[in-house]
Formats: sequence, C-alpha cells, structure tokens
Amino acid sequence: MTTTTGTDHFGGLLRAHRRRRGMTQQQMADLATLSVRAIRDLESGRARRPRQETVRLLADVLRLTGTTREAFDAAARDHLPAEGAPTTRPVAQALPVLLGTTVGREHELHSLVELLTVDRQRLVSVVGLGGVGKTRLVREAAGVLRDVHGWRVLWVPAAGLSPDLRELRRLEPDATGGGDGPGDDVLLVLDGLRHGADGTGVHRLLERAPGLRIVLTAAAPSRFAGEQVMPIAPLPVPGRALDHDPDALAEYSAVRLFLSHLRRLRPYAPRPAATPAVAALCRSLDGVPGALETTAAWGLVHAPEELLHHLARDPECFAAPPAAWGTGPGSGTGAVRRGLAALEAPLRRRLSVLTALPGSWTLEEAALLTGASPADTAATVYGLLVHGLVRTADEDGRDRFRVLRRVRSALAGGPGTPAAYEPVPEAVAVA
Repeated sequence: MTTTTGTDHFGGLLRAHRRRRGMTQQQMADLATLSVRAIRDLESGRARRPRQETVRLLADVLRLTGTTREAFDAAARDHLPAEGAPTTRPVAQALPVLLGTTVGREHELHSLVELLTVDRQRLVSVVGLGGVGKTRLVREAAGVLRDVHGWRVLWVPAAGLSPDLRELRRLEPDATGGGDGPGDDVLLVLDGLRHGADGTGVHRLLERAPGLRIVLTAAAPSRFAGEQVMPIAPLPVPGRALDHDPDALAEYSAVRLFLSHLRRLRPYAPRPAATPAVAALCRSLDGVPGALETTAAWGLVHAPEELLHHLARDPECFAAPPAAWGTGPGSGTGAVRRGLAALEAPLRRRLSVLTALPGSWTLEEAALLTGASPADTAATVYGLLVHGLVRTADEDGRDRFRVLRRVRSALAGGPGTPAAYEPVPEAVAVA
C-alpha cells in the first residue's frame, strides 16, 4: 500500500473523516466558516499550507478527539515550513482583472483615493462583510493611483500569508523608494488579511519605505497601530414607500446593480410591474452586492417575483450561484459567521440582544432595550457597523440602524423565522 506525506496525507485524512461524518464539502465549509474551494483544495492537495486556525476549525467540525485528533494535527504540521524557512513563491501579483460592473461606489472610491493622496494616510483598512465589495473597491482605487497618479502598485493575496507576515520582507526592494518625491509613491494591497495577523512586518515596511502606503482588506479592523479604518457598507436600498414608482426605484444603486446582472441573462428591461419585486429582493438581501449577484444569477430560470417568493421561504436558497457557475463570492451565512467569529464576546452578546428590535431602530431605542448608557450604546453600534453586521437605515430623516437579515439568521442557528424577513407583497406574490 502506498502512503503519502504532507498535505496529500492531510487531504486524504480530511476527506475520510468528512465522509465518515456524512458531510458534503459544502456542509463542512459552512460549519467551519470556510469556502467550498478551500475544502476542495485541501482534500486534493492543491492547498499546500493549511493554517493552524483552519486545522483547528476542521477538527472541531469533525469532532475529533484524543489520538485521532493528534494524528490529524500531525498530518497538517508535517507539511508546514519551519518558522524561518525560506520560500521561493512570489508574493506580489499583477492587479486582478475586474469583471462585471462597479455600481454605486463612486463616493467610497473618491474617499479612498483622497485618503491615500491628499491626506497621505499610510495604513488603511477597508473592512466589511464578505461579498460587500471590498476587493473590487480597492482594485478600482489601485487602478486610479497607477494610471492617473503614476504610483507603483503591489497586490498581495494575504489569505495565504503566515500570521507574522514574514513574507513581506521580500517586498522591501520593491516597496522602498528614494523619498517622497514624484515616482516614489508605492501602494501595497494586502487583500483578504486574516484576523489576528501580527502588524510588526507591516510597520517595518512602512518605516523603511517613506513613499509606501498600505491598504488592507479584511472582515474586521486589524488593530495595527496607526490604522485608519474605512468600513464599506451594503448598497442603499429603497424603502417600501417608493414601490409604486419604478423610475424612483431604479435610481437606487442596489436596484441598478441587480438589474445590470439580470440583463446579462435576459437582455431586456424587466417589466415595470416587476420593479417592486426587485426592490423587495434588494431589501431582503440587505443591499450586499455579492448576494445581489448570486440571486440575480438565478434570474435565468426565475422571474423576480418568483425569486422573492422562494427567498421568503428560504433565505439561503440563493446564497450560491448555479452549480455550473462554480463557487460564489461568499456572501451567505458563511460570510456572516466569519464576521461573527471576529467579534469579541461582549459585542456579540449585545448584537444578540439587538435582534429583538424589529425593523430599524434608533440609538435611544437600543439603549432602552439593553439598559446601557447612551455612550456605551453608541460604541456598540459603532463596532457592529465597522464589522458590517449592522447597517444604517435612511428613514424619516433620522439616524436609524438595522441588523442584517442574514445576521439574524446566523444568530438564530438557521434560516430564520419568517418575521425576520420581508414578506412577499400581495401585489407580487406567486401562487
């Protein structure tokens, strides 16, 4: 019998334990808050460096204990490089190609470019829920800085970096300029930085490269010293009061984005009577671009009214695109669970309490429910907004807030009760 070592051996163990538990790759990915692609790559051996935190999550999901867990951990460790081991794998890559359209991010794009050029912020974290469009926004900004301002851009997929980010040392020759003069400006993007990374390597680069700016994309702030946090919220969605006016609905970026995806599959304008259903879909999906895209993909076989009907019955039924399209952008409850996992326990408890407030609410109403002071309530809501788990609600000219529907679902441990989701309006209900 032939045996394998390293990640191949680990991948075989992972596959055997998963099958023994009777789980699909999708089920394991959801429970471990990983992507299906990550599970597939680990089992096939294409993922050459399983992170310690990933191994722990998988072992917990598989309920491994005792010697079985020790063997599982050892198989993962066998292929991990030594702490100081050199690697020849390149870090920086070319800018990723943008596919599709960017809708409704003009203000965020201008703000990010201005932060880096006018304000000369050196360390910016672009944070938000999975699927909200952080990478796309930063890619747009990087293109502007390269093509308009003449900056050099280094793009690094950060998910595979070690927790201490030691690989960044190899970027010093590219990141180090001769000063702050023209042509010395460099942008380094660390896309998809994992929670809990050590900022020592980041600050070392900043010290040695006067013209360097670093932008991180992550689910939550990294808490590095000097970090400027830029939260990316879901796209604005129209209120029900506008459902009678298709032209006004079409002005909202969430509706425009959904329709742009839908028209690629059905190259005609949806019936005006269907626009209220599209608006209701955008509200039910919280205006999250990734969720809008995956749901619109199903528009090839379902009319907007039917999409809304199915979504009301099962909020996760369109969390992934059709199988032929491959893996989705990670905007379902898996992304929400990853966001929740990054929360400190007290903040998560307060979020659970706030789900008792139906619809949108004010800071005063939240303080009354939780019994906290106005200052503590404001700090709580601030933290939840930064993590992308609560969004602002523009209603009646007041500052109001709303817990995302998929957050309610994840905290409830399932797809959620019907009350947590927008009901199908009678005008667009499907028999």
